[in-house]
Amino acid sequence: MKCVKCETDNNLKERTEAGGRCKNCNHPFAFDPKAGSKFTDIFFNNSIQTISSENTLFCTPKQFWYFLEKRLLNKNNINPLGCSVYIVLFLGIFTSIISGSLELFTIPLFRVFKTLINLGTGISLSVIFLGLLLFFIWGSQFNQYQPKVRRNFARYIQISGGLLLISSIVLFFKFSDVTTTEFILFILGIGLGIFLIYFGTRQLNIQHKIPQSLQFKQSEITQWLRRWEEINGEVKNFLPPSKEMSQPMQINSEVTAYSFDRVIVCDTAEIAQFLIANNFHFEHNCAVLSIDGYPQNIFSTVMQMLKQNPDLKVYAFHSATPRGVTMINELRNSPNWFAGNNLIIYDLGLLPRHVFASKNMWILKSDDSAEKGRKIPAEVKQTLSKDELEWLEAGFYVELESFSPRKLLQVVSQGIAKTQSDSFG
Repeated sequence: MKCVKCETDNNLKERTEAGGRCKNCNHPFAFDPKAGSKFTDIFFNNSIQTISSENTLFCTPKQFWYFLEKRLLNKNNINPLGCSVYIVLFLGIFTSIISGSLELFTIPLFRVFKTLINLGTGISLSVIFLGLLLFFIWGSQFNQYQPKVRRNFARYIQISGGLLLISSIVLFFKFSDVTTTEFILFILGIGLGIFLIYFGTRQLNIQHKIPQSLQFKQSEITQWLRRWEEINGEVKNFLPPSKEMSQPMQINSEVTAYSFDRVIVCDTAEIAQFLIANNFHFEHNCAVLSIDGYPQNIFSTVMQMLKQNPDLKVYAFHSATPRGVTMINELRNSPNWFAGNNLIIYDLGLLPRHVFASKNMWILKSDDSAEKGRKIPAEVKQTLSKDELEWLEAGFYVELESFSPRKLLQVVSQGIAKTQSDSFG
C-alpha cells in the first residue's frame, strides 16, 4: 500500500512494524484495508481530487457519499462480456457437432460414437448455456451492481436470444432431415430465442424500478473525513452543512435598486449552497435561492429585487422526489413566491420521466418517500403520467446530489441555454 505523501510502497509487515506509518517518511496511514477499511489512502485522496476536479469545484458531503458508493461498487462489479463470448463459442461448437461438420466425424471409426457424443455434448452445452442465461437474468436485476452493468446483462439476454434464433434456423434449414423431432426442436429453439429477446427488453425497461443497494451510511462519510483531516489537513472543497442565518443582512440601497435577469430556485438548501459556492450566480447573472428560503439572511431582499423585473425568468431545479415535482406548483401559486405574477417558470428537472429515459441514474427507495408520494396534490398529479405517479408512490426517487459537481453544473447551464435558444428560435 502506497503512502499518500511520498508514494513509497509499504507492505503489511512494514506498516505494522512502523506503527501504522510509512517506513520512509513516517507519515501515518489514515485507512488500511487490512485493518478493516474499505479503501486505501490513495483511493480516498484520488476520490477527493476527482470529485472536486483537482480542487477547482466545491461539493456537498452527500455528493461525496454518492461518489464513493459508485467508485467502490465499480471495484466489485464484473463485466458480463466475457460470459457472452462463451455463449457464442458454445453455440458455434454445438452447431458444428449437430451438423456433423467437424472433420473428426468423417472418420469411420468415430461414426459409431457420433450419436452418443452428440447427445452428451448437446446436454453439457445446454446446461452451460442455461446456467449462463440464469446468471444473466440474475445480474440484470441484482441491485448491488451498477445500473450500467445491469443493463449490459439485460442486453446479453437479448443477444443470447438472437444467437439461439440464428442457430436454430441454420441447423434446421441447412443440416436437418426435417424429421418430427428436429421440427419440434426447431420450434422450441425459435420460441426460446424470441422469449429471451422479449425478456431482455423487459429487463431493460424495468431498470428504473430497481433501487440501488447502499454499502455504507452517509454518517460514515463524516467520520472518514474527520479521520482524513486529522492526518492530512483540511479538505477545503467540501461544503459545510447549510446553516440558517436568521439575522437579515443589510444591502446597499443602490444594489437593491437593480434586479436579476433570472432566478434559480432549488428544492434543497444544499443544492442552492452548492451553486452559490461554485459562483454559478456570477457566471449566469442570476439569483440562487432554495424553496425553503435559503440563504435566509438575504432571502427577503433578493425576492424584492426579483419582483422588480417583469421579464424575470424563473427556473426550478429539483430532485425526482415528491417534494421536487411539487415545486413548480408552489412557485406559481404561493404568495411567498410568484403568485399573481404572469411569469414563465421553466422546469430544469429532475422529473421521473428523465429517470426512465436515463441509463445510469442512482435510484433509491424509501417508505418515507412513498408516503410523501401518496400525498402529492391533485393539481400536481395532473402534470405527471401514470407511470411517474406509480413510481413516486412506490417510494422511488433520485437526488440531484447523486450527480457529480461538474455534471450538475453542466445540467443547469445547458438547461438555461436551451430555454434561451427556444425563446430566440
